Amino acid sequence: MSSLLTCGACGDTIQNVEQIYREFGRILRQRRSDASLTQDELANKIGLVRTSITNMELGKQNVSLHLLFQLADALGIQARDLLPVRTPQLMSPNLERQIQKEALEEEEADWVRRVYSKSSS
Repeated sequence: MSSLLTCGACGDTIQNVEQIYREFGRILRQRRSDASLTQDELANKIGLVRTSITNMELGKQNVSLHLLFQLADALGIQARDLLPVRTPQLMSPNLERQIQKEALEEEEADWVRRVYSKSSS
């Protein structure tokens, strides 16, 4: 089995470009939250507007390489910490939809993802 991009939270194989940017956005949102920054504060640090950060976090805006490094610097992390992980895994295309449908809190959703990932291995 070849190495594919994998969702860091749930272990699902990322099949297409849209999924890659959604996973990047999820990671960016989590790292921004960990840094106690608002979208507006992060945007100001790198010379963007808040809506750009919003769109990145929603996976609706592609991120150039230089911007990846600016985001990481502003968050005080390495650029690689914003990228989805590359590992072979089984896929579950419906897991995230089900988590959203159930309106789980982020901590609960992370627990579900970890449990699913372990049971799929």
